[in-house]
Amino acid sequence: MWKCAFPFFAALLTVGSAQGLPGGPTDINANDPEVKAALKFAMEEYNKGSSDQYLYVVVDVISVQGQVVAGYNYFLTVKIAKTLCRKNSNVSGCSAITNSSMAKVFI
Repeated sequence: MWKCAFPFFAALLTVGSAQGLPGGPTDINANDPEVKAALKFAMEEYNKGSSDQYLYVVVDVISVQGQVVAGYNYFLTVKIAKTLCRKNSNVSGCSAITNSSMAKVFI
């Protein structure tokens, strides 16, 4: 009896654990709390590294993908735009410049 049961349990373990194996990117909901946290972190780093004196904000989320590797990778394609808020400002109250010679949009 155990000779027949072992292959069944081995196959069950293989199928059950295969879901967390590293693989290709998959689409993720942009409203996922972890995605929002990753996007917030990415924008903070972008604004820190930018030589511009003004902050940039996300205008549109185009696509979000995730990939299981040794950790988890996010692939975010977003449209960002310049604001009138200076770098030392709180970004939560800043809105994108839409019609001005200062307006810049990046994808």
